[in-house]
Amino acid sequence: MKSVYIKNMLGTLGYSNEHFSENYSVQIDGTSAIRFDYVAFSDRYLKDVSTSCIAVQEVIDDNEETKYLDGAKYLATPIVIISKNRHVRVWNIAPQKITLLNDNEENIIHLYFEKNRFEFMSDNLIDAKMGYRQINIFEASGLIDFSRKATCKILSEEFEKGLIAAKKYLKKRKNINGQDLNNITSITMHVISALIINSKIKPDEKVPDLFELLTDLSQTYKDYFSDKLMFKYGKGLLIEIYNDLNRSINYQSVDHELLGYFYESTLLQLSETKAETIRKEFGIYYTPRILSQEIVWSIPFESIPVDERYVLDGTCGSGSLLLSACKRLEELVSYEKTEIDRHNYLTRMIEGYDIDKFASEVARLSLLLYSLPYGNKWNIHAGDLLRINKSKIQVPFVILGNPPYEEVRGNSQKKQKAAAFLDKYLEWLHDDGFIGIILPESFLQNDSSVSQREKLLNEFDIIELWMLPGQIFENNCSTIVIIARKKKVEDEKLTKIKVLVRNKESIRSYFKQRKWDFEFFVNIQKRWKNEPKYKISVSPVEDILQKIIKGKKTIGDITQNVMGIMFPSNYNFSRMQFDGWIPYIANANNFRKYVISPQMRDNVCFFDYHMSEEEEKKIKKDYKGLRLRRDYESIYAASNKILVKMSSTPGEINCINALVDEDGYYPSHSFFVLISEDKKVSNYVLCALINSKLINAYVRRECVKRTLTTNVVRSIPVPEFSDVQISKIEQCYMSIKEACTSEDKEKVEKIQKTIDDIIFEAFNLEQGEKEKIEKLFEVYTRDGDNLTSANVELKEYHNVSGEVEEIDIEKMYCTVYLAEFGEQEIKIEKSMPGWFLRRGTEFSAKYHEGKLFDIKPLMYSYLDDEEIIELLSKKISE
Repeated sequence: MKSVYIKNMLGTLGYSNEHFSENYSVQIDGTSAIRFDYVAFSDRYLKDVSTSCIAVQEVIDDNEETKYLDGAKYLATPIVIISKNRHVRVWNIAPQKITLLNDNEENIIHLYFEKNRFEFMSDNLIDAKMGYRQINIFEASGLIDFSRKATCKILSEEFEKGLIAAKKYLKKRKNINGQDLNNITSITMHVISALIINSKIKPDEKVPDLFELLTDLSQTYKDYFSDKLMFKYGKGLLIEIYNDLNRSINYQSVDHELLGYFYESTLLQLSETKAETIRKEFGIYYTPRILSQEIVWSIPFESIPVDERYVLDGTCGSGSLLLSACKRLEELVSYEKTEIDRHNYLTRMIEGYDIDKFASEVARLSLLLYSLPYGNKWNIHAGDLLRINKSKIQVPFVILGNPPYEEVRGNSQKKQKAAAFLDKYLEWLHDDGFIGIILPESFLQNDSSVSQREKLLNEFDIIELWMLPGQIFENNCSTIVIIARKKKVEDEKLTKIKVLVRNKESIRSYFKQRKWDFEFFVNIQKRWKNEPKYKISVSPVEDILQKIIKGKKTIGDITQNVMGIMFPSNYNFSRMQFDGWIPYIANANNFRKYVISPQMRDNVCFFDYHMSEEEEKKIKKDYKGLRLRRDYESIYAASNKILVKMSSTPGEINCINALVDEDGYYPSHSFFVLISEDKKVSNYVLCALINSKLINAYVRRECVKRTLTTNVVRSIPVPEFSDVQISKIEQCYMSIKEACTSEDKEKVEKIQKTIDDIIFEAFNLEQGEKEKIEKLFEVYTRDGDNLTSANVELKEYHNVSGEVEEIDIEKMYCTVYLAEFGEQEIKIEKSMPGWFLRRGTEFSAKYHEGKLFDIKPLMYSYLDDEEIIELLSKKISE
């Protein structure tokens, strides 16, 4: 059999016999499956779509070859080797295309693999498949998502059939209430899980009698398959569910993360009402695998004593973050413990809670699948962490979380749901412990989280801060990730910032190749501590923004300013103007920069601004927020004033827009109104300043909310314009006004560029600083490829270990002592992890031409010299 020859050849790339599975079954859809002669996996025990690397198959003709090449997508294997008539073909499998890499005689195909040995090694194939690296000779990312979606479709169809059968059965016997529905949903899920486990443990055997299978599982995995749940409605219900399922389906390739993905992306969609209720009440949104893995890899677990690496997720959902933590912990002890000892260790280290009982069940089942053939003892509970006493949990050294976030109005102020969990986490975390938490972006600045920010900034070392656009989660909420250590910051420290902007290409590149649009280090935590209300703000052009605010007057200094009128939007406005009635712009729909648009002008309405007290009281009865602000009527009625649109889309760089109203329209509270009091700087100049790229970058940093704050607008810096600059800007405004009349958008853009250049000049920006601002906008607004460079592949390097001795924040260099090369001065690079840039940090890395790559925490760095010697002696004796 020629496939055996190829299997043996792959052994030279590091695939031992334990890494192969023979006659491996892959389900294509609900009715058809194929079997590969051999599949090589990166893991000796875990053999599913998450670890599949290379599939091997002997065929007799082209039609059979096509069938296997198409089927390989469902296994998520990036490489397929086909042997046929003494010929061997090597194919690259991608979701949208299949590419022939090599076509050669059987007796010389080994030369191709020898030449490209690095690319076909298991670690590199998995990294490429997960999007962690790019391989030059073929594409590997996207396969797992394709496979999971296809398998989810199968699971969805099977689950729906089973649930419908369960409902029909129960309806004949009783009225189904909400609890019954929850129970039969759980029972149906457990029946399917039983079939999945059977396929994995006994892939070549037919499914036994259902009750025989459940009896075996209840004995082996008693924590999961309890008779109390499974037989709650008798054997008849189980028989109805089982008979409606397709028992020929083989779930061997289903990976352990699929149940969570299935629950949150598919299962909830079967009942939109239930899904909306659960999401709103419990805040369940699937944490993407690539994000959860990056969070756990940003925490230096190696620096924590082995037996103290307790991990807690108090809102674990279906277990995405805990699964990633479990893998991370397992890798660190994989060579030190036996299989059963490793399983027992992991179950001691991992603890999770979720208020949604079914989600916690899915998390436990996912961990069970991960740890087959073992599986018991996982410490996952249904319960509300906010009601749990601290004494009932292990003191965590690592806390992970994606808590539900929603601002709700309390008695006197707004409260953020996520802040309550963060309060617990900050209190419960072990001293020197680490937290990796996902929060709404508004946490950085909202009044509802002031006390949590104060505690975080004063008692924690902020190692990294990531900013993510709304499209990462299904709730479309812009989010942040904070990686921090519970340790007071006495001196200045660098915080690593990572930003992913709000455009489709950036998001695609992140999920495909884990690319960020911006990565940089800033010395900023001390400044955050001194901000009013501990406001946290940062920008990729932080140095430039700090420069433009120094010693500058602000818009608030040189203007009369006030928010617009607060008036009910459902008021019966008139389309005609009566004596004494005012022209009113009720909202910012159809807003256009610089000049009021025809559509906005057409929507101008009228009402009696000087209405009687009786009429005013009548309106206030239904609309308590009424604010006519008659003391400011002279500003509202002005025939030359600036209207600033106050709504803003989080994550977008173009976040503030202004126009000059020359018609005396009274504005609603959708606008902030400004009138210049400066003798030189006119409203036209201030309007142009507000619309400029530089000020948009400033405002985006200062405010991440959906609605801009008046304080932020007032704080906009105003440079010392020269007479020539003022004259040019006013000419530009008039030209834009003219271009708007003719709807010449290209001309408007061209004039805007001229204005931006004048603003740069007025703030004394250097050429490099101008280019940095332009680059910022290019990244935010581009449609093309992600501009971030690919991972560097080193052909030659030295493996080194060392310690960080000093960090020069001003020069952005660090001094390290390398055991192999002595003291070295290393430039701080954006690829460096945040935890690395702390004095005293011990690490291992690859060293090449004065640079460090692939930096990792040094194992056993928490031990002193005597303890290291004792450990080594013990290992040698063993």
